[in-house]
Amino acid sequence: MPILFDTGALELLRRRHREAEKLAIDFFPPLVSVHVLGEFLYGQLLAGVSSNNLLQAQNFLAGFDVQQPDSSTASVYARLRADLKRRGIVLPDPDYWIGAHAVQMNWPVASTDTDFKHFDEIRLFLLSF
Repeated sequence: MPILFDTGALELLRRRHREAEKLAIDFFPPLVSVHVLGEFLYGQLLAGVSSNNLLQAQNFLAGFDVQQPDSSTASVYARLRADLKRRGIVLPDPDYWIGAHAVQMNWPVASTDTDFKHFDEIRLFLLSF
């Protein structure tokens, strides 16, 4: 069964973090959603990395199978977001999409973000820097 890597966990994998690498092997293949791809590149640009480092980041990302949401993902997104809103929980929008994709496909999630603990249907592997 594959595992969906969130942005922070993906950065740990890039840094050769032992736990992140073990998850990538144990749940091969590691996947990223298009939302994670956007967040990862946004972080690189916001940090003002050099064009060479940005190219290295893009080359790193090229090795992943990037997952695209579909209309079923949108339905899960709406359900999860409405449920959390009723419980008084508001998350960054990409987290809903990443969570919805994981729930839809029954993928575990590797993340450094405790926000994913709010999704009862996700098997979360919480990593730390």
